[in-house]
Amino acid sequence: MTNSIEQQLNELMASMTAEQIRKVLTQVKTSGPIKVDSRYKLRRIRATELYHSSAPKPHMCNDFSDYVSHSDAIREQVMQG
Repeated sequence: MTNSIEQQLNELMASMTAEQIRKVLTQVKTSGPIKVDSRYKLRRIRATELYHSSAPKPHMCNDFSDYVSHSDAIREQVMQG
């Protein structure tokens, strides 16, 4: 069924002039996204910024294990809130 419809449309478009096609295309409504929801992306960006603003730098801790435990704790707090 779709082949016959596509074939009929192709035949119809082949018989139309450029001006007729232009008129049809100006009247055809295309529905696209009106507004993009970016709340999820913004929430991820805020969490990343919060982590990087409060996470310790390696030179601020006594040793690497302290750094890892502290940064993991910060990461858990950021993911919770």
